[in-house]
Amino acid sequence: MSYFSKENPDRWYHLGWWLCAVTLPWPDMLNNICLGFLTLTWISSKGLLYRLERIRTTRWILPFAVYSAVLIIGMAYTSDVSYGFFTLGKKATFLLLPLIALTGRPVTPGVFGFISKSFVYSCVLVILVCLAYSAFNFFNGGHAPFNFDLTTGDEFKVLHPQVSPTWMHFSYIELARWAGLHPAYFSMYLVFCLVILFYENPPAKKKVISILLGVVIVAFIAMLSSRMAIMALVSTSLFLIVRKISEANGRRVVIIGTLLSVLAFFLWVNPVARFRVIEEPLITRYKADTSVNNWNSVSYRLLEWGGSWSIIQKNLFLGSGTGSGQLALSNFYDHFNSSTTGLTHNAHNQYLQVWMENGIPGLIAFLFCVFPFLLVKSSNQSHTAFVLIFGLMCLTESIGERQKGIVFFTLFQSLFLALETKQ
Repeated sequence: MSYFSKENPDRWYHLGWWLCAVTLPWPDMLNNICLGFLTLTWISSKGLLYRLERIRTTRWILPFAVYSAVLIIGMAYTSDVSYGFFTLGKKATFLLLPLIALTGRPVTPGVFGFISKSFVYSCVLVILVCLAYSAFNFFNGGHAPFNFDLTTGDEFKVLHPQVSPTWMHFSYIELARWAGLHPAYFSMYLVFCLVILFYENPPAKKKVISILLGVVIVAFIAMLSSRMAIMALVSTSLFLIVRKISEANGRRVVIIGTLLSVLAFFLWVNPVARFRVIEEPLITRYKADTSVNNWNSVSYRLLEWGGSWSIIQKNLFLGSGTGSGQLALSNFYDHFNSSTTGLTHNAHNQYLQVWMENGIPGLIAFLFCVFPFLLVKSSNQSHTAFVLIFGLMCLTESIGERQKGIVFFTLFQSLFLALETKQ
């Protein structure tokens, strides 16, 4: 029976989840429409008493509810009310999707597997369109590729004076420009796609296709040149290697090793990726005081984290209020020195971002949302890998401040937790 056939009484509900997953790497408006469809499907179903009982007896829903409550309470003392309401709106799925997953129609392992695999194919389609768009721009003399600011661009030219313009068109920001995708966010999606492919058990003929897709995805991750996503990929690979060695599954270990070799090859031959991942961190002066005037993507992180910590110290327990972090950081940059005036960077660390805006209660609730294993016992290695990927990405990106990060996390985390609870 097809998941969307008339014989399936839950077909509209499953279709809603499927649409939300496959539209994640596409424009936000499309994803918002699908979220609305899923929500309407959930609202239209019956069973209020059943829903209340599920909420009452399920522990993992609590941190999502507490975090949402802290966001609402933070509106009482925020210094940026308009952005606070915007933040509440974009983070509504922190409560909505867990509630739908927990109290809605059941999503079976088969349906979840279908949704996950469809997400992989959707991301692969985005890869193909990105490559086609970059190729069109390259061969038709489109706009000049932009991957670095002036200072970083000069550093890159010193190390790679004879670099081919081809690499600039097919790397980093320029590669994902057409879809408005941040390289780090799309790379995070792709690392999770590898986990999905790794744990599927297709027929023998389809295994070759899965391996080829894995090679394409790994190569594209290298071309996107997101440092933390590459670290997440390596860390997840090491986790999977340890698990498979303990299970005496040598073939899977060889597959992981092969994919890591592909990653290393593309990181080395692509000068943009090599500069981003290896060379730039090595030439950076790890200093972020008022005497610094030349910043790059590494030293900016030190500035952003230092600014976030200075704001946290002023509002250690309650934070500065929902949505007020950007205003507070902009004020910090304007008073730091002349080279940082006008910057609008966020904290680039989700844990600091939450602490800065919603204090210790918000941080604790958020940590339990991301790392739920103190509340739910899980034996699902895919779920553990998902948490590892997202948890690492939060270290250098405020990944929960954009829809691409919020919906990705709340959708898959909710489905993982609901599936384990119902099993």
